[in-house]
Amino acid sequence: MKQTLRSTSAILLLSLSAHAYDATKAQEFNAFYSHMTQKACADSKLFIEADDVMKMLREKKPFTMLDVRTDGEASVISLSGENALHIPINVLFKKENLDTLPTDKPIMIVCHSGTRATLAAIGLKRLGFKKVHVVKGGLITLANANNPKNAPIK
Repeated sequence: MKQTLRSTSAILLLSLSAHAYDATKAQEFNAFYSHMTQKACADSKLFIEADDVMKMLREKKPFTMLDVRTDGEASVISLSGENALHIPINVLFKKENLDTLPTDKPIMIVCHSGTRATLAAIGLKRLGFKKVHVVKGGLITLANANNPKNAPIK
């Protein structure tokens, strides 16, 4: 009897772990990611080149540069200017921080290399932000693009 009870318990536990994901979330993710075919990814407007961001700065185009790096990273090298905003990714999705993001102009998201910025962009897109872009290569490529030819004229 004890052996049967143990066996039944083990089978139940194993079957529960086989379905240990949130099916509703899986459906939401499927709806979001299912359109990401090879062609759609190749044609994606999610990423923007650092040179294009520098051109937008030079031409004083309206956009927000969102830095999602940690406070520690931003304390060493930070973005400045009227269009710069620093909100670390670990607090980006708090209501009070989301409320500071513009909905009427593009948001260029930057981190060190682009990984966190991509995660932030996907999250913001899922929330309904339309004009979200990731600076391809992150702050590294942005720094490399900042040269006398590309720098904003002051």
